[in-house]
Amino acid sequence: MLNSSSLIRYSSFTYSLVLFFLISFSIPEQGLTEDTLKYTNQFRKSKRLPALIMRDDLNAIARRHSENMARRRSGFGHTGYNQRELQVRKVIKPFNAMAENVAYGASSGKQVVDLWKHSSGHRRNMLGSYAYVGIGTARDKRGIIYYTQIFVR
Repeated sequence: MLNSSSLIRYSSFTYSLVLFFLISFSIPEQGLTEDTLKYTNQFRKSKRLPALIMRDDLNAIARRHSENMARRRSGFGHTGYNQRELQVRKVIKPFNAMAENVAYGASSGKQVVDLWKHSSGHRRNMLGSYAYVGIGTARDKRGIIYYTQIFVR
């Protein structure tokens, strides 16, 4: 039988455990995408480049790729890039060019942008002459976050 002090400790432990899982596994996608956009645009601004405009239609395409990587439907990387480019061509008119960054394991938008800044190809994409960006994230079963960033002009 639990006395009042045991019940309070048990309730506090249960509350802490629930809170941990809510924070650990349900960081809203919107928060991660906004965070990634914020730090990408800060980096562009530091190089005197205009801010990218985030588009929901591009976010959906990027999110599907992140989900496919997180669920092991495709390998990590740029598998299916040509199909994504065809999807982008349907929503962006006129379409001139597209690039893509992918990553996994970063816990925040700031952290993933820092990783990309230190990789020449990813850095080149972030600083390219693009107007629009789509950002998508997904978590795998272990809670690892996969990121896809699509740039379009």
